[in-house]
Amino acid sequence: MSIVQDPAHSDGAPTIEGTGIRVKDIAIAYEHSGYEPDEITQLYPDLTLGDNCTLISRSETSTVHSPITSITSTISDRLSLLQHETALLR
Repeated sequence: MSIVQDPAHSDGAPTIEGTGIRVKDIAIAYEHSGYEPDEITQLYPDLTLGDNCTLISRSETSTVHSPITSITSTISDRLSLLQHETALLR
């Protein structure tokens, strides 16, 4: 699994190569929505349990060991996503 960043894809957000899954979506699912790593695997079947554990551990330190310096989104991005999720639940 590698994390890539392409300005032409996902508004330049870090994604998991070959999947189009934004790293911040995994972090949000774990940190804010309370999903466990095995539940995230069910949400994103392209990822393995090991991938999820790696991403979560990196999100807890807020950095990855690559040119991408942060895998967590800004507070406003998180708030926007949570508002979107809340609207979907209504």
